[in-house]
Amino acid sequence: MTRLFGAKNPAQSLSLPGSSLVTLSLRGGFRMAFNRNGLAPFLFTCGLLLVSALSATAQEKPPKLPEPEDINRETKDGVALKMTYFAGTHGKKSVPLILLHGWDGQRGDMEALALRLQSLGHAVVTLDLRGHGQSMKYKAIEKGEIVYKDLDRNTFRPVDVQSMTQDIETAKRFLLEKNNAGECNIEALGIVACDVSCLLAMRWSILDWSAPVLPSFKQGQDVKALVLLSPVNSFKGLSGTDFMANQSTRKFLSIMLVAGNEESKSLGEAKRLQSKLQQFHPKPSGDRDLDRKNLDLFLVTPDTQLQGSKLLSRALVVNNNIANFLSLRLVEKQDQYSWSDRKNPLE
Repeated sequence: MTRLFGAKNPAQSLSLPGSSLVTLSLRGGFRMAFNRNGLAPFLFTCGLLLVSALSATAQEKPPKLPEPEDINRETKDGVALKMTYFAGTHGKKSVPLILLHGWDGQRGDMEALALRLQSLGHAVVTLDLRGHGQSMKYKAIEKGEIVYKDLDRNTFRPVDVQSMTQDIETAKRFLLEKNNAGECNIEALGIVACDVSCLLAMRWSILDWSAPVLPSFKQGQDVKALVLLSPVNSFKGLSGTDFMANQSTRKFLSIMLVAGNEESKSLGEAKRLQSKLQQFHPKPSGDRDLDRKNLDLFLVTPDTQLQGSKLLSRALVVNNNIANFLSLRLVEKQDQYSWSDRKNPLE
């Protein structure tokens, strides 16, 4: 076992098994892994960042936070969407985040993470995806009158699942309003997704990065980071194929993949996705400062069989890892993502 830069606590050590995978073991049965050949980089520097952040968090007195606010919005295709907003506390430097529950879940599954991220100053939105939680109605026109009909996710066709990206777009538009009010910086947008919603986040990212840039109005290219918990390969016609084929999303987004190492199928899916993405992302150089700046593809494998939003259990420390990934790839990059007023000049 090799010590982590002189760490005295074995819980902060690096275990180097006979295979090429290097595992960083931390408190709470948590491990970060990177391949010696660069296939899942999470440099030692990031491990130190996590350890120091955990210590700082324990010492800091938490600020008084704005109360969560329930929000009702309608998507462009008429779904009555229920969201909760956890306001940031850093004004124009607040990082905006969208948290997506998994299939058969609801936004309450993401509440603990939302509160954790809000405590760091971020502006966070959780939402019930259509057909889940309290987002169970859509608007229709019958005999010239507006009626609201029930949604049943069990009857969703592939086109219905694909339309769930409209829910993410609605949450993004809400955060754009907060950006224009000086309450966050939409240019540093991040998304945390679980199982099936990982595919939705990937598909929506393509749409965001494909939005044309008008001479006087920027419409997209806002999402900069994805956290994918137990990503799945496909679901009802959705897959990650288009994401991998898109030159922007596969290369320019910082991505953290999380899968329990005691659940072989979920871990295998995450490793396959990571392997496909690695060729488009920097590999460890051996220069600690340079790697801290450049590495943007990470694989986290906690010791658990839990999947999806259950990986956010307080018994694990995945929430802390997510917080530090977002700090590394969004907060510390704000000089590259300057705030601007994004009001549509035509409205």
